[in-house]
Amino acid sequence: MQNNKTIKKAISSWLLLIVLTIASIFLIDFIDKRSLYIISALIIVFVKGQQIVDIFMELNKAPKFWRLLLLSYVVLLPIIIATIYLV
Repeated sequence: MQNNKTIKKAISSWLLLIVLTIASIFLIDFIDKRSLYIISALIIVFVKGQQIVDIFMELNKAPKFWRLLLLSYVVLLPIIIATIYLV
């Protein structure tokens, strides 16, 4: 049963990644303000990165150090990109 639960979790995460990718493509049609578009796109990047780290790399079961290390990358990279584009 555990394997079935893992597969369902991976499939739902995969579908979420697809929806977020499509949403980021069409985001520019609905948001006119550049800064709001950049922030929205970077939030999508954060959510996708978190899904990849926790679900596909299965670091939610790994030692906290490794999970936090990769999640900090998912947080820091969008902050650096936002700083470059918004300042």
